[in-house]
Amino acid sequence: MFDSARIAAMKGMLVSSATLVAILLSLSCGACVGNIGGAGDDVAGDDDDDPPPPPPPPPLDPNLSVQLVPAAGQTGTQVVNFAVPLPPGMATAPDLRVANGGTALPTYRRGLGSHGDGSLRAIQVQVELAVTGPMTLDLEIGGTGGGDRAAVDVATTLVVADGTQGPKVWVRLPPAWMAGAGAFGAVVPRAEIAGTPLDAWGGVCDYARWDTAAFLAGQASRDVWLFDRTTAMYRGYAVTGDAAPLASAYREAAIYRAGVTGDGAATRIGVPGAADDLKYHYTQGMALHWLLTGDDRFREAAEDVATRAHGLWADPGYAGGADFWTERHAGFALLAYEWAAMVSDDQAATFRGWGDQAVAAYLALQASWPTSWTDANARCFAHTADAHGESYGYTGCSPWMSAILADALEVHAARADAARAAEVRAGLVRLGRLIARDGRDGDGKPFYWMGLGRAGEVDDYEEHWGESAYLVAMAWHYGGRSDATLRTAADELVTGLRERGEAGQLRSFNWQCRSAVQTPAYLK
Repeated sequence: MFDSARIAAMKGMLVSSATLVAILLSLSCGACVGNIGGAGDDVAGDDDDDPPPPPPPPPLDPNLSVQLVPAAGQTGTQVVNFAVPLPPGMATAPDLRVANGGTALPTYRRGLGSHGDGSLRAIQVQVELAVTGPMTLDLEIGGTGGGDRAAVDVATTLVVADGTQGPKVWVRLPPAWMAGAGAFGAVVPRAEIAGTPLDAWGGVCDYARWDTAAFLAGQASRDVWLFDRTTAMYRGYAVTGDAAPLASAYREAAIYRAGVTGDGAATRIGVPGAADDLKYHYTQGMALHWLLTGDDRFREAAEDVATRAHGLWADPGYAGGADFWTERHAGFALLAYEWAAMVSDDQAATFRGWGDQAVAAYLALQASWPTSWTDANARCFAHTADAHGESYGYTGCSPWMSAILADALEVHAARADAARAAEVRAGLVRLGRLIARDGRDGDGKPFYWMGLGRAGEVDDYEEHWGESAYLVAMAWHYGGRSDATLRTAADELVTGLRERGEAGQLRSFNWQCRSAVQTPAYLK
């Protein structure tokens, strides 16, 4: 039951642009959905009405600078450990030159993971130097020089070995690089949209206010762990480049991993009272941490948590009626499989198989249930309110939970074959079209629960504008970027977030700043 818990938790509260768009299209449009509207759902390439394919993205400049800042109390010579995420096709070998003031440094380098084309997902780097204050290192992907050095255990580069206090030296990548690399999803640096109508999340996603200190103050209550804070904070870091979300992401990834015990099917997470609750099982944040650090403990934990998640969601289908099914559970299960598959060194095929099974079940649900709903062009992942443990008494879906599932489906589509990718994105268009048309109350605010063919449940709070904006923006983007009705609805929802949105407590910060921060990339 999510509505009653939500209300109880809230009662005490005070109430270059062209480059980025091209990169977004390439990362998420292996086989774009056609111009979906009017008579039916077209798949790219099946008739002359399909929009042209997106242009290939211009490559990232292989040269970048990273900022080093020693942690409090850390002085003298240090081994600095970090990793640089890469877009598909950029590098097939971990060749990288690191220079300090023009002088190349001896470097340890290792490739981390691989994209579908075999190119590296990231390069891990270790260098040794005196870090007495903030400084800059210059990197060249594909460069050589400086010589090699032996690797050290990542744990020795951390303030405490488990990473819960962060590294001895913080390393910050430029936001433009993080956006272009694609590891964080479809994100746009905030500096690129500052002062524009798309700059709506900055007023809600206060990463300094809802930082690790705020999390630690409430960590005994499991609700503050919801929605994968590590991913929310890493996306905040990618968008802003700021130290605050980086520090929170780094430390909370380690806090989450430190609570994981056992392995494989015996894995248990350390979230209070949530060992059997799927919606607290996260691999994405740990996978991102591995891609930014090369700390293999996080890759292994991602694999174990994905295995446990499958044990909790082995049958992803919905049998109708009160059979338990929510978009939130469906989304986090799929995210668990897809992100574990990205980084796994020995189980990727298993995780991809589970992801394929889940997506097949989700698409079948969207297409077939309920049989009384005959609008093939506008469909959510409908189920009865009983399936959520709610007493609304009618069929519908959760717009804000659907954002989690949409995020997962987009990740799946990025690695699927062309036919499945087009099918998934057609489903995202149907979902966004229905929310734009039927998913808002008389004031234009998204329903908390959306009914099929009837009004839904009015939201008492101003905390779900962004999720619906995200879903409608994806529909506009994958529908050919020409549907004026969808674009208008997306812009209205972004305006609602900018003018009325709020994060009244840590939990609502977690959900609003996780998936929906990708919205500007779809609307640019």
